Amino acid sequence: MPAVHRLILEEALQDSPQTRSLLSVFEEDAGTLTDYTNQLLQSMQRVFGAQNEMSLATQQLSKQLLEYEKQNFALGKDDEEVISTLQNFAKVVDELNSLHTHLANQLADSMVYPMIQFREKDLTGNIRYLIISAHTAVLF
Repeated sequence: MPAVHRLILEEALQDSPQTRSLLSVFEEDAGTLTDYTNQLLQSMQRVFGAQNEMSLATQQLSKQLLEYEKQNFALGKDDEEVISTLQNFAKVVDELNSLHTHLANQLADSMVYPMIQFREKDLTGNIRYLIISAHTAVLF
C-alpha cells in the first residue's frame, strides 16, 4: 500500500506547490470515491428493486392460483381436489411473499437508505465543504 501523504492544516494555509499537489490528489480521490459510491448505490438499488419485484410477482401468483375455482370449466365441475391443492399452494406462496416483502424492507432499511444518507450527508456535503475550505485557505 502506498504511503499516505497528509495535508497538515497549518501547511494548507500556505500557498505552496506541495499543498496544491496534495489538494489536487485529495480532490481526485474524492471524485473517485464519489463515482464508486454512486455505482455501489445503483447496484444496491437494483438488488432492492429485484426483491420488490419478487414480492409483487409472488403476490400476483397467489392471486392467480386462487382464481382457478372461479373459472367455469364445462368438464371440470366440482373438482375439489385441484381447488384444495391450489389453495394450499397459494398459502405457501403467500408465506413466500411475506418473506420477500420483509427482505425488501430490510434491504431498504439496512443497505439502501444508509448508503443514500452517507452519499448525501457525509460524502457530498463534507467533501464539498473540505474542498471549498481548502481552496479558500490557499487563496488567502
